[in-house]
This record gives sequence, C-alpha cells and structure tokens, in this order.
Amino acid sequence: MEEAVFAEQAGFHGYAMSEQHFASGEAITSAPEIVLPFVAARTTKMRLRIASVNLLPYNHPIRVVEQMATLDLLSKGRAEMGGARSNNPYTLDAFGVDPKLTREYRDEHLAIIGKAFTEERLEHSGAFYTIPPRRMAPWPVGRRPVPVHLSATSLESHEEAGAMGVGAMTGLSVLGWDYAQACVDAYRKGAEQAKPVAGSITKRLALLSMGVNCHADRDVAKDVTRDNTLRFIEVIMDWMTKLAKRSQEYGYFAKIERIRANMHDLDYLIDTSPYIMAGTPDDIVERCRRLHAMGVDDVLWRIDGMGHENNKHALAMIGKYVIPELESWDEHAYSTPASTWRTDE
Repeated sequence: MEEAVFAEQAGFHGYAMSEQHFASGEAITSAPEIVLPFVAARTTKMRLRIASVNLLPYNHPIRVVEQMATLDLLSKGRAEMGGARSNNPYTLDAFGVDPKLTREYRDEHLAIIGKAFTEERLEHSGAFYTIPPRRMAPWPVGRRPVPVHLSATSLESHEEAGAMGVGAMTGLSVLGWDYAQACVDAYRKGAEQAKPVAGSITKRLALLSMGVNCHADRDVAKDVTRDNTLRFIEVIMDWMTKLAKRSQEYGYFAKIERIRANMHDLDYLIDTSPYIMAGTPDDIVERCRRLHAMGVDDVLWRIDGMGHENNKHALAMIGKYVIPELESWDEHAYSTPASTWRTDE
C-alpha cells in the first residue's frame, strides 16, 4: 500500500494488480477487487487496473461488472479492467477448468460484460451462462463502460483483442523484440475492424516488463532484481511447458523452449527482449523509446519482489528521470535527447 501511494507521488499514471492463486512469493494478490478500493481511498489521480481478472467460471461476469462499477465509483472514474484466460495450470486444475475451453469462456465473459455495461436490463443466453433480465447496479461513473484490456500472449489473441475493441497487454515479449513487434502488428490489424464487444472501444496496447529496477549503477540495478526475476522466469517456463503439452490452444507456448538454455542468464534475457528492464534511467528510456517506435502505447512495469526499500528506490528513480522523458514525447519523440540524472542517487 505504501508503494502504491508513493508511486502516485512519484508521478506514475496508473497502478495495476493481478489476480493470482496458490502461488508463493512476495507480490501475490488473490483478491485485487478488494485491495484496489483500499488504494483508491489513498490516491487521487492514478488509474487503477485489475491486470487481470481471470475470465473463468469462478469469476461470474455479473460479479466482475459489479465489482468494477463499484471500484469506478469509489475512485471517481479511475477504474480499468484487465481480463485474461489464465495460463497457470495450477489455477486451472484447482478450479476444475478445462484449458481447452478458456478461449470460449473469455469470449462469452466479454459479451456479457459488454451488455452489462450498456443495457438497462442485462439478458443473456449462451453456451456457459443463461441470465434472465436483470437490472445491473451500480453503474460506473457517467454510466459509461469501464475500459477493458486483455492479457495476450499469442499473435492470434492480440488480433482478437484488437477486433473485439479492447486494449491488449502483451505478456510474452521474453521471446524477443521481433515477437513483440509481431504482437503489435497483429493487434493493429485486428483493431482495423474493431467492434465494441465489451461495451466501448479501447485501442491501446501495453507491454508488460517484469524484473524492473532502476539505479544509477547498471550492475547494481541488475544484481538487486536478479534472484527475483530469474525465479519468475523459472515459474513461467514451468507453466508454459505444461500447458503447451495439454492443450492445442496453448501450443504456441512451446516457443518458450528457445530461451531455456539461457533462462538463468539475466544479461542475455535483458539484451534479447523488452521483457526485463533493469538498468540506469537512460537504459530504460532507450528501451521505452524503441517500444514507442514499434507502436506500443503504454508500458506496465512490474516493480516488486526486491524488498520494500529497493522497490521504493526504483519507483523514485523512474518517477524522477524516466516518466518525465516519456511524457515529453510526441510524433518527433525518437530524436528527443535522453534524460540526465545524477550518479550519486
């Protein structure tokens, strides 16, 4: 909570919290719909996003809409929703969800969410849910739909997100810069035919970077986040390998094998993809500049797992030296000089 408040003071534009179940670690939240209102009460400007609600049977779409509308009212219009199929086999097994059906669950959830945000009386009949006419309450601020963004890893899911008129959050850029660009291109292709499936159209693509740390000394930045980051790489390697074998829907996860030989080499992972950002302010600005040139609208920085003081230091450095630089960019941003920063911080 202190880090969330500190992030707003440092100049961050938004705060996102994921829905994770049965995981060990220092940054696990199983009920973001409860925690984010607590953040809302202590902040005034930051956008607040669940990233992401698992769009699966244990999160009924009516309850998701009610929770998001309530968060939007409490935060005076600052709520955003992220949604995901879930790529964690431990979660899917525990809740009895067939991984072969996650795409179908996602699509029906979004259809119901779109109706619930826009129709006076929600009514739905589909493969998984039958809902008689019901009036939704409460409504979000201004009775407008809360912006929706989908977590996406495959090229197909990026294109689908664009076509459904929702934002996308790219989560598999560890496969490299070329793969990240392909995801951007797929999203833009889908967005050319965007329809307001979730109630309104949002055309923004964000790229998730984890293991984020910022320090005047590049080696210190890497060392502080090294153990936390490499542990997480091991976790996602395990998830993706298992799901790739269990469902054709996740067959593309097998591509993760290309980094297995270097999964414990932080320098290699940083050099070959935008997935990990650890370095000086200039290092992070340059990586964001490259993403901006590729067509990425937002970056989601996962700053956690390094200990409270280290997390705060990274937030302070990024807030002071990186965010102002990114805010200054326009259509000529690629020639903007890098920010200056003191080496004694």
